Amino acid sequence: MGCAKNRVDTEIMMSAIKKAGHQLIFQLEKSEVVIINTCGFIEDAQQEAVNTIIETGKLKRDGIIKYILATGCLPQRFGRKLLDELPELDGILGVSHINDINQAIFDLENNNRPICKIGAIPAEFTEKGERILTTPPGSAYLKITEGCDNRCSYCTIPAIRGSLRSRPWPELLEEASAMAKNGIKELVLIGQDTAVYGGDLYRQNSLPDLLKRLYTIEELDWIRLMYVHPAHLDKETVQMLAMDNKVIPYMDWPIQHAADRILKKMNRPYNRDYLQNALRELRDKIPGLTLRTTVMVGFPDETEEEFKELYDFVSEVGFDWLGAFAFQSEEGTPASLLEKQIPEEIKHQRLNEILKLQKQITRERNIQRINSRQKILISSYQDKNLYLGRGYFQAPEVDGLTLVRSARKLKKGTMVEVLLKAVRAYDMIGEVVYDLEPTQ
Repeated sequence: MGCAKNRVDTEIMMSAIKKAGHQLIFQLEKSEVVIINTCGFIEDAQQEAVNTIIETGKLKRDGIIKYILATGCLPQRFGRKLLDELPELDGILGVSHINDINQAIFDLENNNRPICKIGAIPAEFTEKGERILTTPPGSAYLKITEGCDNRCSYCTIPAIRGSLRSRPWPELLEEASAMAKNGIKELVLIGQDTAVYGGDLYRQNSLPDLLKRLYTIEELDWIRLMYVHPAHLDKETVQMLAMDNKVIPYMDWPIQHAADRILKKMNRPYNRDYLQNALRELRDKIPGLTLRTTVMVGFPDETEEEFKELYDFVSEVGFDWLGAFAFQSEEGTPASLLEKQIPEEIKHQRLNEILKLQKQITRERNIQRINSRQKILISSYQDKNLYLGRGYFQAPEVDGLTLVRSARKLKKGTMVEVLLKAVRAYDMIGEVVYDLEPTQ
């Protein structure tokens, strides 16, 4: 459950479980042990995880499954309290204990319950190991950092995941090379803030150096950047994005807001002028740049005028993609102690206004792509000569898709050139021009 970083942790646990001789079962009713890798970032995610545990517990009560383990952010955040409040659980593992999953299963088999492994976050990057990929063919995530040093006033991530910990570049290069040799065409770089990669290990932001090393992997076609903090993007990374190479001109650049006072209260170290100047420079220097952002509405004491400032900024800039969410007061964060919390109905009204605006902007951006030829990574077959895929301008899971018509059979995980011909909601529709790789 939760973000792409959780997906990577799940893939590591899956590989470890299989390597130990257990069988992975994807139907709950046929399983003995159910492992729920949870998100604990905001209240909605916490409630979704709790509901999933309770629903799965009904299968346990009826004797259909034997054990339930919760892993990840929710146990890390709430610790033993989770075991006390959810009797359905037989054990919990925190975020830095994913490599203890087989020991936990052994303990369950030997009735050593309840299991509770919630330790302090280590000083080094330890959440790594062989993976069983669960992403569509041709694409995979590469987690380059864990934790965060930004300390945004509304965010629980540092408390859950700890301070910044970068994974050494030789390990990343080795894993990326192995995945590329096994058919991965797109690497999606993720972390809490990928722009500061290496700041802890190498005493300087080393994202450009990592990109240059990943660029040397012959089999890769795309290297995609997600979670780039606006204050930490450096000129060398911009240069890499501007080159016509494997580092595609796509960037996830979460601004959170555009009103100076709200940004300051959020502890975001920039203002509206900085954002406007940076965006102008990015678009001037990077041909074909696709920009995704995230914004928050309803932050404590956000006035109607400040919301309007954010609304107008989004309208003026025209981000290709935008994720929005309403502020949720999270216990233990400085923002939870602020006065003048915004009523829920006003927060959701503002959220709906932003989403309605962005829907139109994204449609206009997609219409501008009609009649262009784009490389599309084919991810799945639909029916009657119809396939699903993504262009460089579409990140996995969060953006739209491209529906591809082809008279010939296409191989999942390969690139084809497509003439984009129409728009449907957030998606593009196109037809294959010619194959860039052999089909079968």
